[in-house]
Amino acid sequence: MTARQVHGSGAITGRAVLTRRTLLRSGGAALAAAGFGPLLAACGESQGGGGGAAARVEDTQAGTAGAVIRPLSERRHLLGDLRLSYIAGTGPGDVQNKLLSGALDVASMGPIGAAVSLAAGADVLIFSTSLANHVRWLVPENSPYRRIEDLRGKQIATPPKNSDAYRSTQLACAVGGIDFEREYHAHPGAVLAGLSLFERGDVDAIVTIEPNATRLVAKGARQLTTVTDLWRHGSGSDSDLLLNGQGAKRGWVERNERTAAALARLRLRAHQYIHDRPGILAELHQYYGIPAAEKKAIALLPERLVGIYPTEWAGASFTSMRDQLRVAAKVGLIKAVPDKTVYRDLG
Repeated sequence: MTARQVHGSGAITGRAVLTRRTLLRSGGAALAAAGFGPLLAACGESQGGGGGAAARVEDTQAGTAGAVIRPLSERRHLLGDLRLSYIAGTGPGDVQNKLLSGALDVASMGPIGAAVSLAAGADVLIFSTSLANHVRWLVPENSPYRRIEDLRGKQIATPPKNSDAYRSTQLACAVGGIDFEREYHAHPGAVLAGLSLFERGDVDAIVTIEPNATRLVAKGARQLTTVTDLWRHGSGSDSDLLLNGQGAKRGWVERNERTAAALARLRLRAHQYIHDRPGILAELHQYYGIPAAEKKAIALLPERLVGIYPTEWAGASFTSMRDQLRVAAKVGLIKAVPDKTVYRDLG
């Protein structure tokens, strides 16, 4: 059974009606007791043994750029024989915590996060592409500020400190000679909390991710810059800045290389579909958490978001991660570039 057969409503076709929350909380024990052991095995649930091409992956929430990957993959039948158990997270930062705690097999992870984890004893390997950097700086429409330098000493809503979005913001500022944490009054927190602060006028600016930035722009907010543009200006690079890839514990990848490789292929196929048919992003607006009434935001999605879904792995992605780690070590965001490579091409 593929992930297509487990729907958001909780219905398992032809057998029973179960909510995803019940499934996850039970750990499968209640279902096995009810005679669903073979079904769980078919879905890749572990019963003390292997599960074939199975993995526990993040079920990316609305309000994040990865939210369209699951519905697109299921609609276009891209999963192949992958058996994915989707586990919800609360956004940037939380899914990385779930990966490190063992609640997830695979989750988004950036190179700096992987280096920090390795230094703390958690050996994480990035084995697939995920997203190009899509972190934006925005101010209200009537704001007097025109550059991020104008915001020094001001109140800034940001994603959580342990997120790839926050770390890349620090990095992109540092290459331009700006100490983000020292020169700004940052208010790190959940993405939705940051949006609330911004929309209430409690902060002077927001550093946020897509699709939230597009929703704010559609409502009149001004985008000052992007983290990628800051990185390019400060580093002299003209390449894209990778935000993160799909990461897992190195041991999991080594034990499940076939599954990891299939996940890597799935991601590239989904991204290529988006590039070939960018209008699909507008069609899937509800998965981004954008209601049909926000027509301007929906119309902006193909133009603003298509470029954040990379269609290659290795090559430029590896160059981007090497450069990020080198600069992060130079400016003190990490102690040193890890001796062990934190990314890999599974071919």
